[in-house]
Amino acid sequence: MIKEDERRIEEEMGMEEIRRCGAHEVRLPGGDCLQQAVVELMEGRVVNYFEFRDELPMTEWLGGLIEVKCDEEGIWRAYWNGRILE
Repeated sequence: MIKEDERRIEEEMGMEEIRRCGAHEVRLPGGDCLQQAVVELMEGRVVNYFEFRDELPMTEWLGGLIEVKCDEEGIWRAYWNGRILE
């Protein structure tokens, strides 16, 4: 019940939910690589990425490699094990 109430409040306030995924390596368009990095996603779009040193709350640890690619519409998307992260 509490989760439903939180979701309703977020929707009413127009807040978007951010998904934070961490991996050993994040490869960016252009070939730059970040080590021990996090990708933040909103509605399947990459909105932020950064390296980290300490454990972050509300972060899914996927491990391995996350690849950030630009799709045909120019939107940055993140892929892990060949699957798009939503």
